[in-house]
Amino acid sequence: MILYYLTGTLLLLWIHVLWSRRAFYKLIWKISGPLGYPIVGMAHRLMRREDILSAFKEEEQKFGQTFFSWLGPYPFLVVGDPQIAQDILTSPHCVNKSFIYSALDDGAGRGLFSLPNPKWNLHRRLLNPAFGHKVLLNLMPIFNQEVNKLIKTFEMLLTEEVDLTKVFQNFTLKIAAQTTMGDKIPSDGINNFSEGLLSCYKCVQDCMTQMCFSPWLHFKAFNYFWKNKDSYKEAKSQIRTYIRNLIKQKTMYEPELSENKRALDQNIFIHRALNLVQKGHFDWQNVEDECNVIVFGAFETTSNTLVYILMLLAMFPQYQDKVFDEVCSIYSSKDDNEVTYSDTQQMIYLDMVINETMRVMAPVPLVARQTEQEVRLSNGVIIPKGLQVAIDIFNMHRRTDIWGHEAHIFNPDNFLPSNLDGKHPYAFIPFTKGIRNCIGWRYALLSTKVTIARLILNYRFSTTFEYQNLHFVEDITIKLKETPLLRIHERNKNILKYEK
Repeated sequence: MILYYLTGTLLLLWIHVLWSRRAFYKLIWKISGPLGYPIVGMAHRLMRREDILSAFKEEEQKFGQTFFSWLGPYPFLVVGDPQIAQDILTSPHCVNKSFIYSALDDGAGRGLFSLPNPKWNLHRRLLNPAFGHKVLLNLMPIFNQEVNKLIKTFEMLLTEEVDLTKVFQNFTLKIAAQTTMGDKIPSDGINNFSEGLLSCYKCVQDCMTQMCFSPWLHFKAFNYFWKNKDSYKEAKSQIRTYIRNLIKQKTMYEPELSENKRALDQNIFIHRALNLVQKGHFDWQNVEDECNVIVFGAFETTSNTLVYILMLLAMFPQYQDKVFDEVCSIYSSKDDNEVTYSDTQQMIYLDMVINETMRVMAPVPLVARQTEQEVRLSNGVIIPKGLQVAIDIFNMHRRTDIWGHEAHIFNPDNFLPSNLDGKHPYAFIPFTKGIRNCIGWRYALLSTKVTIARLILNYRFSTTFEYQNLHFVEDITIKLKETPLLRIHERNKNILKYEK
């Protein structure tokens, strides 16, 4: 009897959902896709994160590069077409992030990543100067100093195959703390302080990912059974304490700085945020949230990309040799090992390698928006208000009709000017594009180029793991089911002397 009433209640609920969402069913006649099962839609296909990208690819092959479906009671559009992606990402009615990102508000705070309009637009406009060209130039010494210490760490890793993930997470967290918060974390090896802070950031990030893909964890009734709730709460508390202490230090010692030092420090993100408090644009919660979000964003995707670049160069040594030759040609006329901004502008082939890495392994494989009003797409279809829209960057970057029949293979020549000619400008969007693109994309590329150039100059990388065995996982940022181990080989220190 209980089962009978429960089934009837669920059926009535589903009928109510269908009726209340009837406007979305008009899309079925214009954009096809898998409806899935009652109540769950196609959510059962997306329960395992390692299946999400492949599931979207299968549906795109069946229904086309843009298809319509349901995630539980929520209607959503999956977009793998560059023109439709441009329509969405440039529309003033698709600026807000999807509801699935609400978990990030809890873990990192309501900052640039998830703020809705018009607050997002205000914050973005006010914080843009923190990533301007002159600011990036002033960060070059920090990039070089930390790479010097990273090279010393690598000297201790020459004897066996290693997973470099944790090494680079530690490295990029230190850079993020210095360049955005002005915090000088001790950097000689892996120390207890940065190790503990890194563990907290990783715990919070992993838990936020779980909440994004398991929305029921937001409800206290389910949260009670969540085994990670205590560690998540503690890690989040420690990060917040760290951020608050940094803010407090900056407000206490700012008056004691010399005029030159104060002028230089104004370029740091935290000082920009504090100035906005003085001008009445921010409150203290805004400062704390934005600082927390920017540290998260500055270290996670960059550390992944660095690992993946070295991993792919190890798998394809012919491309690694070309990067080495290019870096050597630049260093042959230099008297020191520092990478300058003008040096990075000459690293054309390294640019191609970085871009190709982000093509086959998009740093953020899926991004999601929601429509605040009706939006007319360039194909004439009108999508209604309240629709969730997922841009399938990962599979769009691998479309054979855009990138050729070997689109799934790593090949930096894809970014030769002649091969880019005629491609849609939104066929490659590792940092997204349009209204809400990544605020720190220039920062990420510059720090990546400095790091890879210095490492390739000093070391050669190899692996026995084969490219075709990589299994990709949607984890907000792109992850691997199994991370290849790399072997690090020291290069001949006399090569540059001979070149000179």
